[in-house]
Formats: sequence, structure tokens, C-alpha cells
Amino acid sequence: MSDTNPDSAQVRPSIAMAWSHGVRTAGLVWSSQPWLIICISILTVVVALLPAAALYMSRLIVDSVVAAIESGASAERDAALMWVGVEAAILAVLLAARRLLAFERSRLQVELGYATNQAILGKCAALDLEQIERADLQQQLVIAKQFATSRPYNLVSRGFDLLQHALTLVSVAVLLWAFSPLLLAFIVAGALPLFLGNLRFADTAFGFYKGRTPEVRERSYLESLITGEGSARDRLHYRLDRPLQARYRELFQSMFQRDLVMKGRHAFWGAVLAILSTAVFLGAKVWIVWVTISGGITLGQMTMFVGLVKQGQASVTSLLAAFNGVVEDVLYLSTLYGFLDTPVEARASGVSVGETPGDGLRFEHVSYRYPNGPRLALDDVTFHVPGGSALGIVGVNGSGKSTLIKLALGLYRPLNGKVLLDGTDLADWDREALARRFGVLFQPSTNFKMTARDNIEVGVGLAPMSDEALARATELGLADEVIADLPEGYNSRLSKRFVDGIEMSGGQWKRLALARAYANPDADCVILDEPTAALDANAEAELLKRPRDGTGLIIISHRLSNLRPTDQIIMLEKGRLIEQGDHDALVEKGGAYATMFNVQAKAYR
Repeated sequence: MSDTNPDSAQVRPSIAMAWSHGVRTAGLVWSSQPWLIICISILTVVVALLPAAALYMSRLIVDSVVAAIESGASAERDAALMWVGVEAAILAVLLAARRLLAFERSRLQVELGYATNQAILGKCAALDLEQIERADLQQQLVIAKQFATSRPYNLVSRGFDLLQHALTLVSVAVLLWAFSPLLLAFIVAGALPLFLGNLRFADTAFGFYKGRTPEVRERSYLESLITGEGSARDRLHYRLDRPLQARYRELFQSMFQRDLVMKGRHAFWGAVLAILSTAVFLGAKVWIVWVTISGGITLGQMTMFVGLVKQGQASVTSLLAAFNGVVEDVLYLSTLYGFLDTPVEARASGVSVGETPGDGLRFEHVSYRYPNGPRLALDDVTFHVPGGSALGIVGVNGSGKSTLIKLALGLYRPLNGKVLLDGTDLADWDREALARRFGVLFQPSTNFKMTARDNIEVGVGLAPMSDEALARATELGLADEVIADLPEGYNSRLSKRFVDGIEMSGGQWKRLALARAYANPDADCVILDEPTAALDANAEAELLKRPRDGTGLIIISHRLSNLRPTDQIIMLEKGRLIEQGDHDALVEKGGAYATMFNVQAKAYR
């Protein structure tokens, strides 16, 4: 495979972008913890300035000791001891400040990681279904989640590192200037090659890691197949462990080898450039020693200048390394903020009552195409479901049945045409008001690894339901026996994922999902997508023969006998509505519906 993904365009960081991302990231914490940023800023300044002060004290100590030895004067001896005490105090404050700074930065990492994850979760909640299903957004989301707790913190942390090392370098430069400005050139020259090498590596590494995001997703998926409970039955029965592990191993080794080559190249050139930087530093040190031997500076000054050159070079190296890190973090954060800046539809308050109450659901020449779809998933579909009536939908797999349901719920927007509820376009409805109008059983239904109560209350947005409302939903969903068999009833935790969890059969999960569809007593239409899948014959008969009490019903089923009680049936084929009418009329017509019904009926004759 290629090291890069052609769809992942390189982002070229700039100072303006770095500043923008840094301010935005710091703002995530500033909004909730401003004093944390202020405290870290103060401690950073203290830690930045004290090393140069300590080196200056070392000069005074050495010169005082030399003077005391040469003169034997007690005043010089006392001065040396005093400077030792001052240096000890400075180092004690420096040590305490560093420890406190490390503690406050650990707090910053936790706070910023939480704030970033909250921003990602909030963005996911704001996206519509079409956006969530887009492959490019899923790729951005993978990178955003993968680095949510590290890259934003790294950028802010390195911003403080830049401040700290810059202040340290300024303090070192002030003291070195008295000896020779040329030493500053030595310091910069020694660190520059390593900086340029790391800058090049950061850009290459980002392109490499971003380009292999699809492989990372595939590896995560293989891990879930090998370890997940959902795939365990197929995996064990079909003896998939070795083939899946072989694929995982092959993918890992491919990724690892390319990663090893890239990091090996960086390590080699990093070592070469580090040796070059060390040679420059040793050259500066030899010069200072030579000047000292020649009598140009005192022994104390030599000690201070050697320490300052070492500290200066370390500061420049750290400063440039922090800048390199900023460049790298900006590249990754461009993906994070690209995801967070994904445009979402403004959800202004819409109507909660249609222009024609009771008119029900209308599709008017509706067409829809999935991104990159080879054909229209729905093509010029028109029908009307009056309020309180029942509609059956039938068609082979891929005919557009589930797509039609998503359009009816407002989860998708039509490519052409309109979907209206009570005479008003779904685009003009308030989202929450629209959701309250429908109870729905999706196919496949989601098994929430929570309590039985939670699984039903999902149908009302996890709002607390009264005992009477729970009982009603449970009865309508044919889940009474399911709840009765659970050790703690509604409060039983479901799924073996948890130590105290209870695993249930597919039919039991289906009944809880049905109860969820009936949880909202205000819904005037219930949509059931393959409701009898995983239900036994008795439950199926009871569900379909129950009086609707004025509640509308839209039902999708491959079992055409389930559709006989409906007021009308529509048959889809490759996205087009090819037949429409009640059961008897369609059978009498002798078309595609009648053919399908007769094929199924033969099995019972």
C-alpha cells in the first residue's frame, strides 16, 4: 500500500494558524479554569529566569572562593558562604516551582482532554445522519478521537515551553553579551541543524500517519471481531480466529515495517545532527577555556560562561524542539478543528403543528441518492398515508424501504421532491416536535448495553417514565415476559459485557426494541421495520392483530401476510414505486406483489 492517502491533502502550518489553534485550544480550558492558565503562566516565568540567576551565583561563589584563597581575608570567605546560601535558596525555589508546574500541567492535561472530548461529542450530536455516515468525516473523527487527549494539551504545553525557553535564552544572552556576542551565534548554529531536521520529519510523519488512517480503522475493526461478543458465535463456529489473526498480523507487520523505516531514517539523521550540534558546543567551550588560560576572564566567569553556553544551547534546542512540536500539533489539530468546524444545519425552532392537522404523511415526487451511490436509492416516489391509517411497504433487499423510513423521519433530506407531515414540509418542523410524532423500530435495532428500563426509555430520549407508562410500553411491545424473567426487572443490567449483566436472546432484545417504539404515548404514528424478525409465531400474530386505537402504522415486512391488515401497500423495486393498493387489489392485479405473495403462500399449502 502507499504511505499516503491521496484524499488526505497536506496542511501547511503557518504562524497565524499555530496562533489561532493555540488560542482556540487554550480557550477550551480558559472558559472553565482561567486561574489554572494564570498559575501555569506565572510558574513558567519563574522557572525560566531562575537558572540564569543560579549560574550568576556560581560565578560569584567561585570568584569569592579564589579571592579568599589568595588573600585569606575572612570577608571574602563570608561572601562566598553568603553566595552559597543565596544559590541554595534560588535552587530550592526553582525545584519547588518545577514540581508545582508539573502538577498544574497534569491538571491542565486532564481538563483540556475532557474539554476536547466534550467538544467532539457535542459536534457528533449536532451532525445529521447523512454527515455521520460520510467516510471522510469518519476518518477525521478517528484522528480527532485518537489524539483528543494529547495533541491539544501538547500545543498549549509547548506554547508555555516556548515562553519558558525564550525567557531563559534572553536571560542567558544578557549575561553572555558581556563576554562576546559571538557565543550567541555558536548557540544558535549548534541547534539549527537539528531543528531543521525535526521540522522536516514532523511534516513527513503527519502525512504518513494521516495517510494510513484507513488501515488503523481496519486494524481496530479486526480487533473488535477477534475480541467482541457480537461476532463471537460466527468466529467460533466458522473457526475464524486464525484467519482473522493472520490478517491482523499481516496488517500490523506492514504498518510496523513502514513505521520502522521512517523512524529509523529519522533516528539516523537525528544522531548525525546531534553530533554536529555537540561539536559546535565543544568548540565554544574550548574557546572560553583558552580565553581563561590567557587571562582574559576569571575562573568564576569561565564557570558561569561555560554553564551559560550549555544552558543557552539547551534552551535553543528546547525552544526549536517546542516549535517543531507546535508545527506537528498544528497539523493534527487542523484535522480536529476541521471536524469541529464541519458546517451543520442551523436548527432554528420550527413548527410543532402542521398546516393541515390529520393529513398524515405525504411523499411528493421524492428522490434520494447516497453519496457515491451508483443509482438513485429512491426515484420519484409519491404516496399518501392519511393520519391514523396503516401503510405496508414491501420490496426485495436494496429496493429503498429503509431509506424511505429515514426520509419519513427527517433523518435524510430529499434530493428532489418533498416529504410533508400534516401539510408541512419536514424541513420546517421543529426537530423535537417531529420526533414526538413517531415511535420507531429500526432494522437492525440497537441493543443498548444498559438497564432494561433504559432500553425502553430511549424511546422518550431517556427521560424518566412513570411505572404506568413503562407498563403500557412493555405490554404493547410484548415484553412483559421478558421483564418478568429478569432478576431485577426493569433495573436489570443487560449484556455479559458487565459482571452483573444478563444476556438475552435475539427475540427478547427485539421485544424491548418494540417496547421502545411504543414508549412515547404522544406518538400518533408507529413505524416498524421488520418487527416480526426474531419473534415467535404467537408473538407475531398478537402484534399484528392488535387494535391500533387511532394510531397510524407504517410497517415494513418481507412476510406479505403481515401486511394484509394494512389500509394500503406500496411495493418498491430499485428505488421506484411499482405497485400501490390494498392486499386484495394487488393480488387480483396479478403483478409483482401477487407473484411474491404466491411464492410465499406455497410454503403453507
